Amino acid sequence: MSQISQTTLLPQTTSERSEAVTKNFREAIKDAWLVDPKYDLIFLANLGWPLLVLLQWLGGLETQSGISFWQVYFITTPHRWITPALLFLERDRLQANKTKYIMVTVLLISAPLAVKISTGALTCLLTIDYIWNAWHFAAQHHGIYRIYGRKTGGISLKRSRIDKWLMRGFLLYVTFRIASWASMGAAANQGWGMLDYLIAVIPVSMILREFWQLKPQTLGRCLYFTSVMTLYLSMLWAVAVRSPMLLLVLTTASALFHSIEYLAIVSWSVDRTKKTGKATTQLFQRLMPRWGIVLTVFVLILGMGAWLMESHLLEIWLTINLMMAFLHYAYDGFIWKSRRPKTA
Repeated sequence: MSQISQTTLLPQTTSERSEAVTKNFREAIKDAWLVDPKYDLIFLANLGWPLLVLLQWLGGLETQSGISFWQVYFITTPHRWITPALLFLERDRLQANKTKYIMVTVLLISAPLAVKISTGALTCLLTIDYIWNAWHFAAQHHGIYRIYGRKTGGISLKRSRIDKWLMRGFLLYVTFRIASWASMGAAANQGWGMLDYLIAVIPVSMILREFWQLKPQTLGRCLYFTSVMTLYLSMLWAVAVRSPMLLLVLTTASALFHSIEYLAIVSWSVDRTKKTGKATTQLFQRLMPRWGIVLTVFVLILGMGAWLMESHLLEIWLTINLMMAFLHYAYDGFIWKSRRPKTA
């Protein structure tokens, strides 16, 4: 009788263990995402970028210019302008660093105006914009990677610091390599070939490490990192093989990737603020439950406004947009840096 009972209970015990393992796996997978799989993969990891590149490549310049139109006016421009808007909506953050924000704002508005009035051109400031924007891109991509890392845990402070400079260093190298090739042409490739291959070892080895150490709870981080680094590797390869069209479609995809993930991480942050009940302005409290609608209206109005301004008041619009770009870079660094915990 005892043997019969043990034989009967054995499948039940195995089944219970299997169910427990499955349950633990599902819980771990849930922890892999900042929001949920669909949101993270579409808006943060931007896994659709290869299809976008293929679409532009097959459609040629006409398709690329059409996509670029929507990217510039309805994605990139709103993502820059939303940062000052958020800062003034979250007035507690503004009040906490009021003097710093006022000084930065005055400087970054007056400097472009002074240059424009005195020289009649913005050439030198556009160079600053390219360099600052390159750093901003690298910092943002690493910042989101780090958010994933903090959520999943298991990353030492030492590794976090090394990853920071390796990732940012590679992204910056690719950005300035593109600028070098665009300005100098074939001459820029002389002597760079071996260095390009050596630099490419950084992202490849880091991607392999992510997959080697892959766990259910690190899946989101792994896919995000792989997507970003693969895109930049592709841009480096386009420079190496001297393909202007391929580079054009890849840089368009990169700009979309950056702007979409920024709007997505802002929306994630707004949702966290709403759920935690953090103190903020009454206006922001009213807007947060309707954030999807608010963001859509903001994007449409700003996109149409940007297109009209550029069509009729080009010089004025370029100056204003450059000011907002500088404010976006500066405010963004302040806002997200202030949200970091003290430990990695």
